[in-house]
Amino acid sequence: MVNAAPTAPSRPIVELAHGLAVREWQQKDIASSAHHLNNKNVLANMRNRIPNPYTEADAASWVKFCQDPANHVRSGEWTAEGGSEGPAVSPSFAITVNDVAVGGIGLDFKDDIYFRTAEIGYWLGEEFWGQGVMSRVLPPFIEWAWRTFGILVRVSGETYEANAASGKVLQKGGFKYEGRRPDMVCKNGVIGATLMWGALRPR
Repeated sequence: MVNAAPTAPSRPIVELAHGLAVREWQQKDIASSAHHLNNKNVLANMRNRIPNPYTEADAASWVKFCQDPANHVRSGEWTAEGGSEGPAVSPSFAITVNDVAVGGIGLDFKDDIYFRTAEIGYWLGEEFWGQGVMSRVLPPFIEWAWRTFGILVRVSGETYEANAASGKVLQKGGFKYEGRRPDMVCKNGVIGATLMWGALRPR
């Protein structure tokens, strides 16, 4: 596990009832996030860049990555020209229940001509599926993203066609269905389609 100097906990960016929150990743999240993510059913809905099996060493590397200012994104208020200059903040966060990490959510910012867009990504421990956790978390997280990253004009999402639950989560978060891409992915030896989703900055 990574050793680091303790830091003062930051205020969660989302706080909901029953101890549900979204906050920055911390060293104390390593064991719990590894426990929840090292699950074949959770990993089956994720991209192969996530290690499988997922160990505490992998979780420690992720926490270190998220805490590194070099991987943060400039914040700032919305402007038509590209957003005002603000401090760099992490775009990736832990989903917690009673301050224990049980999932993750974040934005993957793009570059080149797509530099004003990001892709949403999230996961949740299997024992919390079917409880409406992600449907409660996603809408306020997207609202936070619009407020925080003035450069953003669009957030995209992609789901495996077989993962209908994730598509419903995106719809509840204000995302619109934009189309189906057949034979787009190969996961665990199975070729499948993906569904494309998008949310545009409210104006």
